[in-house]
Amino acid sequence: MDFENQWKSVKEENRKMKDSADQRIWNGLEHKIRFRKNTKRVLWAAAVLLPLFTLITLFSTGNDTNTSDHRQMVFRTEKIQKEFILSDGSIITLEPESELRLAKNFGEKTRNVSFKGKAFFSVAKNKALPFVIDASEFKVKVLGTQFLLDQRSADKKVYLKEGKVKIDYKGNTTFLLPKETWLADKDGTEKHFYDQDVVRTFDFNEMKFGQAITQLEKTYNISIIYPQQYKENVIDGDITGDLNKVIKTIGFPFNLNAEKKSANHIILEK
Repeated sequence: MDFENQWKSVKEENRKMKDSADQRIWNGLEHKIRFRKNTKRVLWAAAVLLPLFTLITLFSTGNDTNTSDHRQMVFRTEKIQKEFILSDGSIITLEPESELRLAKNFGEKTRNVSFKGKAFFSVAKNKALPFVIDASEFKVKVLGTQFLLDQRSADKKVYLKEGKVKIDYKGNTTFLLPKETWLADKDGTEKHFYDQDVVRTFDFNEMKFGQAITQLEKTYNISIIYPQQYKENVIDGDITGDLNKVIKTIGFPFNLNAEKKSANHIILEK
């Protein structure tokens, strides 16, 4: 009886061990099958996606190249001001609704550009390659300088901050000095004048007061109102100074004091 019970017990334990071993073997087979399936999926995905990724990369690179070439040739603004750095190191600040277009050989044989709108130019110095701007009705030529160019307004204007520029307009050539402005009005009349703080020397020898006032108005682009009874009075002497100093000097003999009504409007009165 004890032997029979022991036999049954051993038989049941062997069956459990066999079942357990069978389950481990089956689990191992399932794992290998899943691994092989996953490996095939990964290899299939790599075979499909790699050429696609390469194609996308080439396409993106091509687009970047085209964009870069485009940016090197044309610079535009719409509603806001933007700053651009050209290949020669020049810095251009374009006002809204402006466009700068570079020649194809810009920086190689020439530095020629065409321009529409309004912008501040800080041109890198290069004596061998002048920077030439075609602004439709006039041209500006520089070697290296800073200036404001307004081609869009009714009065075409170039204001020189530093350096030197040459302006060609309807057969006339004008060279600007720092703090000097060149202007062509809507009728085509040219003017060039200085900031009011620029020191100039005036020859007022044996000159009528009215003529001296007219000379100051042209030099600084201002309007000066004065008592007309002094128009024919003669003043005499050379005067060096900015607008404020010169106008005080010529007004002194007549006890006239200057009152500035606006940036470009002065009244001389007792």
